[in-house]
Amino acid sequence: MIFSVDRHQISIHYEHAKPFHIDWDEVYSVSYYKIDCIEYEMGYLVFDLVYGESIEINDSDPDWEKILHDLEKYLPSQTSDWRHSLRGWSIDEGILYLYEKA
Repeated sequence: MIFSVDRHQISIHYEHAKPFHIDWDEVYSVSYYKIDCIEYEMGYLVFDLVYGESIEINDSDPDWEKILHDLEKYLPSQTSDWRHSLRGWSIDEGILYLYEKA
């Protein structure tokens, strides 16, 4: 799966399938959490959509930093320190909410 964002949408490209696009106005909220994988922790961004579905991407994605950078540009209602909070987030803290549609 290849995950990308631009000023209009989130795009998900699966091998041997047509790309799937989600417009920004379909995103209800974006949150972050971590899980314990015994030898390491893995972080997940969760995109909850207005029609009840969700999409997750984990921090092992090769474009993780680019996705975070682009989210800052395309979801302007996020607080200014969310990236700092995300980097220091621990499993014990539960869910970090980055964005919620007004």
